[in-house]
Amino acid sequence: MKMHRDILVIEDDEDDRDILKEIFRDLGYKNNILFFSDSIEALEYIKRPEIEPFIIISDINMPKLGGFELRNIILEEEVLADKDIPYIIISNAQDEYSVKEANKLSIQGFIHKGNDYNKYKEKIKNLIDYWKENINTFSSKK
Repeated sequence: MKMHRDILVIEDDEDDRDILKEIFRDLGYKNNILFFSDSIEALEYIKRPEIEPFIIISDINMPKLGGFELRNIILEEEVLADKDIPYIIISNAQDEYSVKEANKLSIQGFIHKGNDYNKYKEKIKNLIDYWKENINTFSSKK
């Protein structure tokens, strides 16, 4: 089932990746969690025909290719758009521009990282549990 496929996390900041690794370890999901520090590397991975991840969790502000730009590419390339991968933003940004841009790009979730580990872990848990429960409702692929 799609809900057991890989979770892709695109985060250029090493400290933020370490926090997310700890969160996913604490939560104990059976999914393979793949971390990318570079969104271009993640894009090349996603383009492989056999790759159909469960979900993409991406930071916004990254060198080379930001999270919004990556989402736009996924929406524009038919072969990628057809993979029906939920796209979630994680960021410290809470500005009006970021929220509007996320809405324009049909981002399926926007999580503020914040400074409280337990709240951040709870947000990630709620997000993953939501998509595990509802993935077949929103996706044509089962």
